[in-house]
Amino acid sequence: MHKQMTIQQAVIFAGGRGERLRPITDGIPKPMVPVNGRPFTDYLMRSLVNSGIRRILFLVGYRADAIMGYYGDGREFGLRIDYSVGTEDDLTGRRLLDAYEKLEDRFLLLYGDNYWTIPLDKMIFNYERIGVPVTTTVFSNKQGTGEYGSGNNVAVDHRGKVVAYDKNRRMEGLNGIDIGFFLVDRKVLDRAEEGNISFEEKILARLAADGRLGAFVSDEQYYFITSPGDLIRFEKASREKGFACLRREGGE
Repeated sequence: MHKQMTIQQAVIFAGGRGERLRPITDGIPKPMVPVNGRPFTDYLMRSLVNSGIRRILFLVGYRADAIMGYYGDGREFGLRIDYSVGTEDDLTGRRLLDAYEKLEDRFLLLYGDNYWTIPLDKMIFNYERIGVPVTTTVFSNKQGTGEYGSGNNVAVDHRGKVVAYDKNRRMEGLNGIDIGFFLVDRKVLDRAEEGNISFEEKILARLAADGRLGAFVSDEQYYFITSPGDLIRFEKASREKGFACLRREGGE
């Protein structure tokens, strides 16, 4: 009987400036923006804990001290938390490559400003079924409730492969929004690759062109805190749907 692989580490992109949330982000990084009085990441990390993940690696840059000071090594939360510290100008690919030594063989990679309930077992089953080194999560966007309204940015074929990525959302045949929540085999990362590269535009584009990028397609609504309006929508949804927050052990 086939034994399903396990994912025990989550790696979170948390280093950008969050320009569209200024002035809130003038003093704190976007993942720490308050939602109903709690940092956004408290919601995100509770969803990770609910899926069975307790090892977290933050890829930090802008205002890194705010995240590191709040979460520390994670023991207060019953977690093991580590950090890879870059600069605020580092792009996503550079952040990931610089953290290479801290990455487990396979891990869940996610953005620090998107929230989605994580059906990890189903994602792993899908990953193994398609047989690719990386899968991303694609929101089906049937009701036009994605970050760009009805605008989509990826095309997924009948096999579950991502065959096109168009950040300008103009191509024919686009049928979903790439929201992250990637399952990644560390072997696809070339630690010798140089330059300030984008994970999405360089690494993912290369994988898609080679037929090595799969998709986990979901109808489950995701949330994002890109702008003040988006933040208000997530605050409302979290209250109405009862999204839980990370808690300190034996504490609040």
